[in-house]
Amino acid sequence: MAKRQCGSSTLLFYECATNRVEVGVLDHRMANGQETSVHFTHTKRIVEAGIKLKLSEEAVSSAAVFYHTFYSVMTKENYDPNLVVMAALNLAAKVQEVPAKLSDVVNTCHRCLHQDSPPLEVGELYWQLKDSVARYELLLLRTLKFRLNIELPHKYLLHYLLALTRWTDEEVWQRSHVTTVAWALLQDSYHTTLCLHHHPTVIATAVLYLALHCCKLEVLGSRAADRSWWEVFSLGTSEEDLQNIAEKIMEVNDFKLASEKQR
Repeated sequence: MAKRQCGSSTLLFYECATNRVEVGVLDHRMANGQETSVHFTHTKRIVEAGIKLKLSEEAVSSAAVFYHTFYSVMTKENYDPNLVVMAALNLAAKVQEVPAKLSDVVNTCHRCLHQDSPPLEVGELYWQLKDSVARYELLLLRTLKFRLNIELPHKYLLHYLLALTRWTDEEVWQRSHVTTVAWALLQDSYHTTLCLHHHPTVIATAVLYLALHCCKLEVLGSRAADRSWWEVFSLGTSEEDLQNIAEKIMEVNDFKLASEKQR
């Protein structure tokens, strides 16, 4: 436990030696200096803590967007990502109107970070963490410029999936598991900064494009049509654009595999 100066105020710097090793190994294995490798450990923790807190998928996704937005402006050297994760989850729960107490967020995230340690007890560390997360949340709000009503790809993906069910054979569609794969890929996309660079309709279309390829399913009549199906959903988006986004999402699997090998 240490403290670092952040502007005019002193914020608690919360870190764990085991976590530092994990991030270092991931960065070494990727060896590409990619932004995803730097933040994967922490976006993974957002998902893990979000599930344990029983937050909605939209709330977890919002927390990831808040996290990425924060570090698009700030640096990890000056602001502890573990505290940013807690602040992002707490703020996202409020925005999406999902019940989540700050104490639950702190306890759950601490447990995810220190899985082999006893649960966090009410004491000096507990109150320091709560105070620090509250401070980080204010900093996060300022970084976001208080723009909290972010648009997510979820509703678009839902509509696109429903539309494609009418363009494909129903039995083949059910056997393909495209829907399950598409939602899983959308969740994986939040381990990257795609949410900061592309409109939600483009991300939803790219996720569906990748899911169809993974399941080896072709949209009926797409070859004979005047326009490709993805142009109907996302006007002006080329297949090359979709392939570039899909490639970034697929890279997440490499980080997942590297992370699993460390356990």
